[in-house]
Amino acid sequence: MARTRYDRLFAPGRIGTLELKNRIVYPPMGTNVCMGGEVSDRLLAYHEARAKGGAAMVIVENANVDSAGAAGLPLGLNIDDDKCIPGFKKLADVIKKNGARACLQIYHGSFWIKPDQRPVMGAEIPGEFSVADVEYVISRFVQAARRSQEAGFDAIEIHGANINGQTQFRSAVWNRLKHKYGADVRDGRKSLENRARFMVDTLKAVRKEVGKKFPLWCRTSIFEVYYVAHGDIADFGVTLPETMVHVPMFVNAGADAIHLSQGGFYDYAWQYYTMCPVEAHGEAPYLELVAQVKKVSPVPVIAAARLTPEIGDKAIRTGKLDFVAMGRRIQVDPELPNKLAAGKEDDIRPCIHCNHCIETLAWADGVACVVNPALAREKEYEIKKAPKAKKVLVAGGGPGGMEAARVAALRGHDVTLYEKEKRLGGQLIPASVPPHKSELLDFAEYQARQLKKAKVKVELGKTLTPEEVKKVKPDAVIIATGVKPLDPASEVPGLDTLSNVVYAEDVLTGRAQVGERVVIIGGDLVGCETAEYLADIGKDVTVMRRSRFMADKLNPDMRMLLIDRLVQKGVRLVPGVQYMQATDSDIRVHVRGGITSMAEIACDAMKNFPADTFVLATGSTPNNELADALKKQKVEVHSIGDCVQPRRILEAVKEGWQVASQI
Repeated sequence: MARTRYDRLFAPGRIGTLELKNRIVYPPMGTNVCMGGEVSDRLLAYHEARAKGGAAMVIVENANVDSAGAAGLPLGLNIDDDKCIPGFKKLADVIKKNGARACLQIYHGSFWIKPDQRPVMGAEIPGEFSVADVEYVISRFVQAARRSQEAGFDAIEIHGANINGQTQFRSAVWNRLKHKYGADVRDGRKSLENRARFMVDTLKAVRKEVGKKFPLWCRTSIFEVYYVAHGDIADFGVTLPETMVHVPMFVNAGADAIHLSQGGFYDYAWQYYTMCPVEAHGEAPYLELVAQVKKVSPVPVIAAARLTPEIGDKAIRTGKLDFVAMGRRIQVDPELPNKLAAGKEDDIRPCIHCNHCIETLAWADGVACVVNPALAREKEYEIKKAPKAKKVLVAGGGPGGMEAARVAALRGHDVTLYEKEKRLGGQLIPASVPPHKSELLDFAEYQARQLKKAKVKVELGKTLTPEEVKKVKPDAVIIATGVKPLDPASEVPGLDTLSNVVYAEDVLTGRAQVGERVVIIGGDLVGCETAEYLADIGKDVTVMRRSRFMADKLNPDMRMLLIDRLVQKGVRLVPGVQYMQATDSDIRVHVRGGITSMAEIACDAMKNFPADTFVLATGSTPNNELADALKKQKVEVHSIGDCVQPRRILEAVKEGWQVASQI
C-alpha cells in the first residue's frame, strides 16, 4: 500500500471478535436486482466489485426474515427459508474471496399491512398485534440468523433504522400498542423502554442462537423527524436523547457495535432526504449527533451520511466514531478505498449526491447511478480491449462525449475529442452554478482528468465539421453535440420584438446580465435553479410556466428542497399560466391556465408582472446538424445524449459508455 495521509482510516479495527483491515465499511445500500428474493448474478457482481475495491467490510442489504408477513423491496432479498442458504453462501464467499469481511443485514419489512393489503406508507402497527405476534417475528429473526451463519457470513446486522418494523416500534408516532412492547402507556420512562424492547429481545434471542463470540450488532436511527414546510422539521417519534437511552440497552442485549443512520416512518421523499443528505446539507451534517451517541456507547460506532475521507479520518482520530461507512460514494466508485490507499484521489469518480440511486429503488430494473452506468451492471459494463484499434473522433466535450472518449481510449482506440468552447464540461458548467450544485463541476473536472490519463487528444475551441472528418478519415465518429435552446417567441406574444430577453444558460455562465426585476419563462429544473441563483444575488424573481407544477421531473426529495428554498427566498412561482402579452417592462398572463369566459377576466384572473429582463428557460431541441451532414460520408456515426433527445446526465454518460464499448 502506498503512503496515505489517512492513517486512522486505514488503521486496523475490531468489532467483537471480528478483525477488520481498515475502518472503511460499505453499508447496506438497496439494489433491487433480485428475482423472487433470491441472490442474483447481478447482486454477486455488485458486491464482488465493492469487496475488491478495498472496503474492510461489505454489509449486504435488507434480507427479509418474513416475506409472507412483511413488505420488503419488490426485487430485494429474502432469507426466510432454508432454500435461500445456497445463494447466500455464494454471496458470502464472493465477498470474502475478494478481501472483505461479509456481514448480512437482516430485517422485517414492516407491520404496516395485512397479508391481503398493499403497503400504505405511514400506517400504524395494527392494534391487535399481540405479544405472541412480536415473539413470532423474533423467532423469524433467529431462524434468519441461523441461515446467515450457515451461509458463511462473518457477522450479522439487525436492521432497525429508516423504514422497517424495528424502526416502527421505536417510534412514539406509530407504536400505539398497550402491552410490554407498546408505547401507549402513561409512564413516560416505561414507554421509552417498551419502544426499544423489540430490538432488545431480538438481539438477545439472536445472540443465544449464534453464540457469544459471533459478531452481532444493530443499525438504529439517531432520530425520527417530520417535515413541516419551508425547510422546517418537527422533532418527533424518536429523538436524540431517547436514542442515547436505547443504545446502552442494545449493547447490554448483546450488540457488539452500533451502526447509526437517521430517519424513520414518514413521507417517502422526506425519509430519503433525511437518510441520504445532499449538498444543501453541507458535509457530515449528522456527525456531532453521532459523537453524542458515541459517548454512551461502550462498543464501536459505525456511521455514514456525507462523510468525506478527510472528515472520517479526523472523526476517528477525535473519537467521534470508530468506522466510516461510505454508501453512495462507493456505489459511484467501488475502488474508492484502494484509490485512497494508493494516493490516487484524483482518480475517484465523485458522487454528486443527487439521490437518483435512492429514487430508482422503486424501479423494476434496479438501482441506477447518474454518473456511473456500471452500478449493479458491473459485468455488462466491463471495459474490454477492442479487437482492432481504430481512429475515433468525438464531437462535444460534455459528460456524454467525455465518457465516450475515455472508454474508447481505454479500449485501445486512437481518440480525438473536439469541443467548441475553451473548456470541457458542456452543460455541466452552467448547471453547476446555481446553489448546491457545485458537485456537478467536480464530476466534469474528474472526467477531464481521466481524458488526459487515457491519452485522449483534446481540441478545445474547435468545432468538428464535416470537412474535418473528411480530412482526418476516422473509422468512427461519436456525436455528443448537445442541444440548442428553444425560442418560445411564438408562444409569448410580443416577446420576439424585445431586446431585454436572454437565455438562462447565458445568465449562469455570465455571458448575459439581468436587471433588478426578472421574469423567468419556463419553470422546469433549469428555470427554477436559475431563479434561486438570481434570488441569491438580490434580484426580484418570478418564475412562470404553462404546466401546473414546477420542476416536476426532479426527484421528489430534491424537488421539495428546491421549491421550499425558492419560496423562502421570495421567488414568486406562477404555474398554469397562459401567456397574453410581453412588453419591455412587463408581461401579462392569465393565471388560471386559459380564458374560458368573460367572468374569469372580471374576477381578476389576468395578472401583470413587471420585468426589466426576461430569462428564457423553455427547454431545448437536439443539435443534430453534424449528424445530418455526415450522412453523405461513408463513416461510422453514433449519436449520443441530448443531440438524440434532450434528457439527463444519466443518459448521456450511459450512452457514451455503451457506444464506445461497441466500436
